[in-house]
Amino acid sequence: MDIFKQKRYLIFVIILLVILNLSTLLMLWIGRPLHLSAKEGPVSTEHEKARVQQLLKDELEFDETQIKQYLKMRHEHHEQAQQLNDDIRNLKKQMFDEVLQDKPQPILSDSLLILVQEKQADLEKLTFRHFLNLKKLCKPKQQDKLKLLIHEVFRRKPASRENGMPPNPPGN
Repeated sequence: MDIFKQKRYLIFVIILLVILNLSTLLMLWIGRPLHLSAKEGPVSTEHEKARVQQLLKDELEFDETQIKQYLKMRHEHHEQAQQLNDDIRNLKKQMFDEVLQDKPQPILSDSLLILVQEKQADLEKLTFRHFLNLKKLCKPKQQDKLKLLIHEVFRRKPASRENGMPPNPPGN
């Protein structure tokens, strides 16, 4: 093979690699989740609010008053849950920072673990109360639909409504 054929082959390989790299970058950029952009972060609150409103209207047949009450309740729940999650994250950071110490104290880590467990329990209670409050917002017919919706969420397979029967409760 003479030098010109080798150069042509090398140029062809380089061009092919550049094209492959660019196509890979393009696929990664196109394939990224729509709700994550560099500036916005997670899904915009207006988009999320509209999605929740539509869900409440479609699935539970909420009226405007119920929707407003729920959105307020949801915002309060989100703020409280965010605070608990931040507390849990900070406690876990302290716990693992202790591991990095020259002489880690297992008693301190155990104490922090207990605090994490308590905060996690508080978070679960908060979520339970949130759903109780959602149930209180519902009229009797809406409560039946809420029950079906919650069962659908916790089932592994989507609930079948073809026969008109509610799905079995989780664990059955």
